[in-house]
Amino acid sequence: MSESDDNFFTPPKSVKHLNPASANVRSKRKGSKPARINLVPQEFENLIEDQGVLVRITPTILCPNRTELTDTNHVLDCPLCQGDQVIEITEQAHEEWGFIQGIKLNKELQVQGIFDIKDATITTKQKVKLYYWYKIEVLDFSAVYNQLLKRGPGDSDKLRYVPAKYGATQIPASAEAGAEKAPDVPYTLVDSKGVRYQLDKHYTVSGRDLKWKSAIRPDSGTLYTLIYPVLPTFRVLELVHEHRYYYVDFKRTSKIPVHLPQQAVIRWDYLARTSGNQVPAPIAP
Repeated sequence: MSESDDNFFTPPKSVKHLNPASANVRSKRKGSKPARINLVPQEFENLIEDQGVLVRITPTILCPNRTELTDTNHVLDCPLCQGDQVIEITEQAHEEWGFIQGIKLNKELQVQGIFDIKDATITTKQKVKLYYWYKIEVLDFSAVYNQLLKRGPGDSDKLRYVPAKYGATQIPASAEAGAEKAPDVPYTLVDSKGVRYQLDKHYTVSGRDLKWKSAIRPDSGTLYTLIYPVLPTFRVLELVHEHRYYYVDFKRTSKIPVHLPQQAVIRWDYLARTSGNQVPAPIAP
């Protein structure tokens, strides 16, 4: 073994802090030449924003409504999470730029694992934290959602998602024209007898509430189908790059720690969740 090989296995000397006030700012290795392979995080940040889409990230927390601390049995028909086993922390939802790519149409074995139908990857900026089952909503576009509902006894029924307000099918003439564009997915409602109902004539939609305004409506207890526009909504399934750490030291006398962008595997919400179309039960006081 050569002298250089022996030095390779020698434990490195303790790295001193540059100053006591900055405990995680390290002294730069003497003679280091990082410029050849140096990554400029800000340029990657700009790339994500320039080529990405605006998303809303909603954190989640594990549902505590379980039978025992020592097992994973979850209470059936849980009023807290409706069977999803996680609860959304809506007050911590925030908007970020994310680059979504690689939606697969079939199963494929890759380095990161098996990507299933409708799986994709999202890359976010620095300091944006992703974790399992976080909800990802794409804000400026719309997707088609086909929901089967059961007609209730009253004048309203509950939708699974809040319908999207607008979509984008072509390049708008101006920013104002794009913002005012109507949803590119028309509402279509058909009952079990094949009767079709029209939006604003037979029913209206406000948030997740579908309200019947006409006496012409499906019979109570019968099923009907509604197609409506929704925000493309995903759930984080796997963390491809959960911990990406880097020191910025090019043309500096110190190494500044940064948290590089995360990447995660995401799946359409309606394929990942188990709650289906059921209406959440009221939470007991």
